[in-house]
Amino acid sequence: MDSTMNPGLDHAAQGEVDEVDLIPVRTYWQMARRRFLRNRLAVVALIMLIVLIVLAVIVPTVTGLQYQTTDLERPYAGAEIAAPLGYNDIGQNNFLRLMKALQTSLFVGFAAVSIIFAVGVSVGAIAGYFGGWVDNLLMRIVDVVLSLPSLFLILMLVAFFGGGNVLVIIFAIGLTSWTTAARLVRATFLSLREADYVQAARALGASRFRIITRHMLPGALAPILVACTLGVADSVVTEAALSFLGFGISPPDASLGNMMSGAIDFMVRQPMAIVYPGVTLILIVLSASFLGDGLRDALDPRQRVEG
Repeated sequence: MDSTMNPGLDHAAQGEVDEVDLIPVRTYWQMARRRFLRNRLAVVALIMLIVLIVLAVIVPTVTGLQYQTTDLERPYAGAEIAAPLGYNDIGQNNFLRLMKALQTSLFVGFAAVSIIFAVGVSVGAIAGYFGGWVDNLLMRIVDVVLSLPSLFLILMLVAFFGGGNVLVIIFAIGLTSWTTAARLVRATFLSLREADYVQAARALGASRFRIITRHMLPGALAPILVACTLGVADSVVTEAALSFLGFGISPPDASLGNMMSGAIDFMVRQPMAIVYPGVTLILIVLSASFLGDGLRDALDPRQRVEG
């Protein structure tokens, strides 16, 4: 039908076009942010984790080595302004020790995750990109590491290379916990290896390193972020278990594990001494876990956001 015979059609079509043009076009990360903000539990977990990190950075930095100071005239003393959580059996400030322990645990968690990220992503990317015998060899190594009891392997490494050393604990945790990240990255790379844009990059003469880092790795970023977030919780728990058993960080240094271990001997006189580090450990683990769940849902492109 000629548009000159029915000008109303032109106006209706133009109105539809204008309405379509007004629909905002959101990027993948904008939609992921909206999905994450709709998850209230994940947002609360993120805020809680930020608060814990800020306390762990500021308080020990300002107070220095005061957490090691003993006052034998004030064992089991109650709460006061300078010590809101009271004192332990040798007159040490429980609050300052808890903040130092929080700093130590978070440092171990994030440092171990950096090793997990580096090793896991490298192994998974190489296995997924090259495939064939390279993939088979690397995955057999992953299977061997997975078949070993990780806690006993960490205990062996820490005992052999020196217990109480934070760096030894970090490397022991990182070198035994990278397998999950490697498998996730490998699976993503196997699905992206034959993608059109990867084939186009090969045809244009891009190097293997550039293809892996610039074209394929961003596509695997979502599962990597989730794995790293959950890895923080696992690393913190592992460090606390080592210190609780006496193979980790030892007094006068503070960690959540050795605070709980030391509080067992005087639970009758000061039962809250074991509650403070225990609750702090639970908060770290829950915050990291809920944050990981929220990131997994937010970064899933199959999820839809309305509004």
